[in-house]
Amino acid sequence: MKRAIWVLFLMLFLSSALFKVRLEISVAASPAIIDVFPAGDQTIQEAINNASSGDLIFVHEGTYYEDIVINKSISLVGEDRDLTVIYGSKSPYVISVWASGVSIKDLTVRINPLNPYGSGSGIIVVSVGNVILHNKIEDSWGGLMMSSSNNNVVSDNIISNNTNGLTLIFSSNNAFSDNVVSNNSEYGIGLYSSNNNVFSANNVQDNHAGITFSSSGGNNVLYHNNFNNSVQFLSDSTSSTNVWSYNGEGNYWSDYAGQDSDNDGIGDSAYGNDTENRDNYPLMGAFYDLKVTLKSQTCFVNLICNSTVSDLGFEVGEETGNRIVIFNVDGEEGTTGFSRIMIPVSLMDLPFIVLGSEGEITPTLLSVSNETNVYLYFTWTHSKQTISIVSSQTLHLYSEMLDKYAKLQGDLHNLNATYNSFMENYRVLLDSLGELQNRYLALNTSYYEHLSDYSRNVENIQNLLYVFAATTAIFLVTTIYLSKRAHAGRGSESSKRQNSTY
Repeated sequence: MKRAIWVLFLMLFLSSALFKVRLEISVAASPAIIDVFPAGDQTIQEAINNASSGDLIFVHEGTYYEDIVINKSISLVGEDRDLTVIYGSKSPYVISVWASGVSIKDLTVRINPLNPYGSGSGIIVVSVGNVILHNKIEDSWGGLMMSSSNNNVVSDNIISNNTNGLTLIFSSNNAFSDNVVSNNSEYGIGLYSSNNNVFSANNVQDNHAGITFSSSGGNNVLYHNNFNNSVQFLSDSTSSTNVWSYNGEGNYWSDYAGQDSDNDGIGDSAYGNDTENRDNYPLMGAFYDLKVTLKSQTCFVNLICNSTVSDLGFEVGEETGNRIVIFNVDGEEGTTGFSRIMIPVSLMDLPFIVLGSEGEITPTLLSVSNETNVYLYFTWTHSKQTISIVSSQTLHLYSEMLDKYAKLQGDLHNLNATYNSFMENYRVLLDSLGELQNRYLALNTSYYEHLSDYSRNVENIQNLLYVFAATTAIFLVTTIYLSKRAHAGRGSESSKRQNSTY
C-alpha cells in the first residue's frame, strides 16, 4: 500500500510536468456540436483543440486509440457507453481534465497495460466544477483520480477491475453518488488528505478494501452506501472523524450482525469499533434508489431491502392512472424478506396497496413519515416474486369517502352522546321537578295547615281580646263605681264631723 501511494504521488508529479499546457480561452458566438467518428478526418483530441469553450464533442460508437487532454470548458459525450470506447496507450492517463466546467459522459475508458509507464489511470481531474457522469472506467491502475480538485460531481459511473477504483488527493467538497465501485484489487475508494466530500448511494463491492482514509482531513459524509468487501474500512491514526449517516440513516455493511428490534430497517447497534469513525445507524439491507420524472417533476424513491432487488421501476396505469412502484425480489427460500421504502408524497400518497406474487401484503406506516415523505415497512416469506406498491385516484376517493363516513360516524356518535347526555339531564330535571312538586305540595299543605292554625289563633286572639275588653270594661266600671262609693262615703263622714262640732 505504501509503495502504491508513493507511485501515485510520483505519477501526479510527472503528470503535472508532462501535461502542463497553456489554457486557451475563446469565446464562441454560440455552442457548437462537433461529431467525431472512428474513421473520421479528425481525432477526439483534434476536435477538442478545434473546439471553443461551451462546445459539445459527440463521439460516435467505436474504439478510439488515443490519450486526451481537456484544457477548455467543453462537453465530451459518447453515443453509447458500452460501445464508445477510448483506449489509451501512450501516457499515464487516458483522459486528463485541466479545465473547469468540463462534462464527460457515456464513455468507456480503458488503458493499455503495456503502455510505456507500466501503470496509469482512466481519468484524472486536476481542476474544479466538472461533471463525470455515466461512464465505465476499467482495466487501469488508478481508475478515476482527483488531485487538488474541488466541487466536482461524479455520478452513475462504473469503476471496476482496476487496481484502485476512486482516489482523492487534496480534494474537497466533491459529490459522489450512484456509482458502482467494484472488483478493484486494492481498494474501492481511497481518500488522502481530503475532506468535506459527500458519498451517497454508491455500491462499493468485491474490492479488497472498501474505503481507506490516510491523513484525511475528516468531515467526509457517507450515507446510503452499500459496502460488501473483503475488508470494509481502513483508516490510519492521522485520519480525522468522518460522518457515517444522514437524517438517522447510515450505510449497509454486509458483515453487520446487529438486530432490528423495532422493525424500521435501521440496526439497533452501531457498526465498527472505531469511536471516531463508526456508523451509528447501519442499514439492515442494501440501499436502492430510483429517480422518477413525472410531469416535469423529479422525485427519488428510496428502498432498503434484505433481498436481491432487480428491475426497480415506476409505472403509471394507462387506463386507471394508478401510480405503481414495482420491483423483483429474490432470497433464500423460507426466510423472511423485508422492505423499508420511502415514497415522496408528491409522487404517491396514502393509501397504498402492497401486492406480492402470492397476494396482498399489509404494510406498517413508520413514525418517521411526514408531510413530504411516506415510509412503509413490510415483510414476506422469501421466494422469487414481484412486489407492487399501488396508489390510485380511486383509492384516494374511496379513502376520502371512508374519511368522510368516519367523520359522519364520529359526528353521529357525538350527537348521540350529546342527545343521551341531554336526555339524562332531562330525566334528572324531571326527577328534580317531581321532587320540587312534591315539596311544593308538602309546603302548600303545611302552609294551609299553618294558615288554619293562624286563623284559629287569630280567632282565639280575637276572643281573648273580647274577653280582655269585657274584663277591662267590667274592671273600669267596677273601679269607677267603687271610686264613687268611696268618695260618697268620705263626704258623709265629713258632714257628720262638722255637725258634731257645732
